[in-house]
Amino acid sequence: MTLKDYLTKLKIGLPKTMVHLDKQVYTAGSIINGTIEITGGLLKNKIKRYDIDLVGIDSQAFVEETFNSHSVFCSLESIPNQTGKITFLIDVPNEIQHSQNNFQYSLMINIDLGNSNNITQNVPIKIGAVS
Repeated sequence: MTLKDYLTKLKIGLPKTMVHLDKQVYTAGSIINGTIEITGGLLKNKIKRYDIDLVGIDSQAFVEETFNSHSVFCSLESIPNQTGKITFLIDVPNEIQHSQNNFQYSLMINIDLGNSNNITQNVPIKIGAVS
């Protein structure tokens, strides 16, 4: 087994991600405009696909619901010590009820690096009343 294979298996040196959103509070019918900032790890990696899901969790019934989903197949490189950006837009459906206090919303972001390696990030968001 090569050093690269060993580090990959242990998930050491994978790229790091940070998600930036254009607002702190969204309303039903609005659009989330965001950026995924990817800083390369120790090894060069290829991003094969990324998925962004807008999910809500009913904290009383313990039920998760996906309100919107966005998947992109790609072939992007993540180079050590360099930072790249992926911009995205995802709609907040009109059906989302801000008045449901028992719902917690978040963006679930999954970046597929191939070879069974994924980077997953959960970004909480707030859905407020339409003003």
